[in-house]
Amino acid sequence: MRFDVAIAGGGPAGSACALSLRTHAPALRVVELESSQYERPRLGESLPPIARQLLEHLGVFDAFRATASAQTFGTAAAWGRPRLVENDFVFYARGDGWHIDRAAFDAMLATEAAQRGATRMSGVSVRDAEHGRDGWRVMLSNGESLSARFLVDATGSASLATRACGAEVVAVDHLAGFGRFFDEGGDAADPRTIVESFADGWWYTAALPNGKRFAACMTDVDVAREMNLSDDAVWYASAATMPIIGPIIAGASKPGPLVGRSAESRYAEPPAGDDWLAVGDSASRFDPLSSQGIVKALRSGIFASYAIGDVLMRGDLRGIARYREFIRGEFASYMEARAKYYSEEQRWSDREFWLRRSG
Repeated sequence: MRFDVAIAGGGPAGSACALSLRTHAPALRVVELESSQYERPRLGESLPPIARQLLEHLGVFDAFRATASAQTFGTAAAWGRPRLVENDFVFYARGDGWHIDRAAFDAMLATEAAQRGATRMSGVSVRDAEHGRDGWRVMLSNGESLSARFLVDATGSASLATRACGAEVVAVDHLAGFGRFFDEGGDAADPRTIVESFADGWWYTAALPNGKRFAACMTDVDVAREMNLSDDAVWYASAATMPIIGPIIAGASKPGPLVGRSAESRYAEPPAGDDWLAVGDSASRFDPLSSQGIVKALRSGIFASYAIGDVLMRGDLRGIARYREFIRGEFASYMEARAKYYSEEQRWSDREFWLRRSG
């Protein structure tokens, strides 16, 4: 139970880090710890065209194509106007995007990492971590422990970064999503991600592989509480008021349970130390409107592996400094794009949700 790198979390960021380490620094002993068996549906279903470049870099694109995925040729949004505006991927040099079965996608990445030499531990989570003179002692939910020279927080919640490493999570909004999966997706002929804004936020829906569909309402936590959006009847009634997405949801059947999740934009400060770092949503989280969550996770996992290799193989901390600046710069660029896009919706500029994003 002695490793060079312990990665807490088996999502795209953690697995990308493990995969890249096995290529970039194969002498390092890597363990990836995942609390689940990838048996439950996961949120985050869109892969934009740029994802192909990252999957090919990791050497897993062929494995990805063997999993369940639905090719999509663009997105459409009723944003700033009542009609849909197309954003076709045909104008992008990198080709088409995909809607994915997220649990199957995450499991594929973790399996590929294990096949390339990373130790995989599923059904076990990190309960705590203590820093000592020789590195980290990591306590697991099964009562065991392991030691590692370097610790990676890929939990998505930044729980290790804040609890064990002294980072702070800084939130810039309190966005939340209330959504559900449908086993039969209704209008499956339209594979696009469709976004439609309303007075207190926005809705989106996407057709998934095997005829499934996901739909969610995105608004701030306090607004959702006032709307009582966590109530099934209220959720369906609100969906029915949406001219475009409402009929799509009405045509879907076999709904799963309504699930609420935080989707706030936030970042960890600092995102890395001399012998630890955060990746994916643990380092920073973007608004789902950006459709960049998985791409950001893969990219941060790859860049993190270079910094870790520099430290453990050469004792060079400059890679850690570059990684910190990369995470901070990426979030700053995202905030500029976020402000620009939200400012394009002026129909409800006096409502609290939109006022909070007007600056």
